[in-house]
Amino acid sequence: MPIRRSHKKSRHGCTACKQRRVKREEDCNYVSAASYLWASEKKPRTRTRKRKQPPLKDVEQTSSPPSDAPFSLLDRCDRTRPISHPAPPPLDITQLQEYVLLFSRDADTRIVWQVFLVDEALESPSLMHGILAVSALHLALSEPASEQSFWFGLATAYKGEALYALRHNLTEMTPEKAKFMMGLSALAVVYAFGSVLTDVDDVQPGLDALNNVFILCRGVQQITGQAHSYLQQSNFAPLFNPGEPTVAVPDHVQQSLDHLDYLNTEYNEDDNGTATYSQVITAMRSLSAHAFAQPNSMTLAAGWAIRVPSQYLEYLQLQRPFALVIHAHYCAFLHLARGNCFFKNWGHSVLRDILKLLDHSWIPHIQWPICEIFGDGYPDELYSGQAHTPDFKI
Repeated sequence: MPIRRSHKKSRHGCTACKQRRVKREEDCNYVSAASYLWASEKKPRTRTRKRKQPPLKDVEQTSSPPSDAPFSLLDRCDRTRPISHPAPPPLDITQLQEYVLLFSRDADTRIVWQVFLVDEALESPSLMHGILAVSALHLALSEPASEQSFWFGLATAYKGEALYALRHNLTEMTPEKAKFMMGLSALAVVYAFGSVLTDVDDVQPGLDALNNVFILCRGVQQITGQAHSYLQQSNFAPLFNPGEPTVAVPDHVQQSLDHLDYLNTEYNEDDNGTATYSQVITAMRSLSAHAFAQPNSMTLAAGWAIRVPSQYLEYLQLQRPFALVIHAHYCAFLHLARGNCFFKNWGHSVLRDILKLLDHSWIPHIQWPICEIFGDGYPDELYSGQAHTPDFKI
């Protein structure tokens, strides 16, 4: 005769409740909101959503559309360790909103992330899962190491639910879905930056990992491109109007960006390459003031990654020296934002990878990034001699 279970199985509760053998969902003290906010271990059922979804049988019988490729980078196997410590205190609304300060550059954008996005999420469990994933990841990055695996495990569960909805809505973009998709894709980019900073994940910050984040940003470009006119007329419009901060960019930073323009116009013999590089340098310059007005804001770090064209990503993957030089400058801005727990040592780690790939003749062209990240005491031999004329075909 089978042994009778000593408790009533929780069929609809959260994963933590099932592990703790809670008898009723009402006993769940991890989240005070409705139970649909919790990630299940199955794919979301379309009946819980008000938005139109493809029939489940069609989704399961067909492969994912090619347009979801950027977001497939987040769909790797989770590597969470078993939880062997008491469960941390429950998520509350204050903790859920803490990450908003890391997104916002001013009062207008703070309202978008703190109010309008949450309003949208109240109608979409998948978007709420995205918010909870980033919130749990934020706690994993800021709480004591003993609690990191718990919060990261929670974050990956929420991420799986949100990513499923994101990937399977890309082929059916409508004005009604624009804000939902824009918000969810932006959260996916932030998650990609933060997830590799935990001790739980085997992937570490570096040039290859950053290239993957940039590929992920192509998905955001795809969404904003399809729904740009609608989003500009919605209450999400402040996200697309960065404005001009009153803080001036330091002279040495301006001079370093000017030098990039000089190298591009004077020595690049490839017209297509010149246009591509000019576009990414201009985008970096237009956002540079935000790095000094709000150093921990994601405006430049995420905004520039979303703006760069696919041709630039191809140059990076080919390890073109000038693309790496521009990327080194991006590392300096990432380093300025290291107070944001989603960035931390990204700039330092990526620049080290770049230095391993660049010939010494290119080092004088990245003096500001090196001094900003490593300090003035970095080996003097890297600066010895005159800078050679760049060869963009290397």
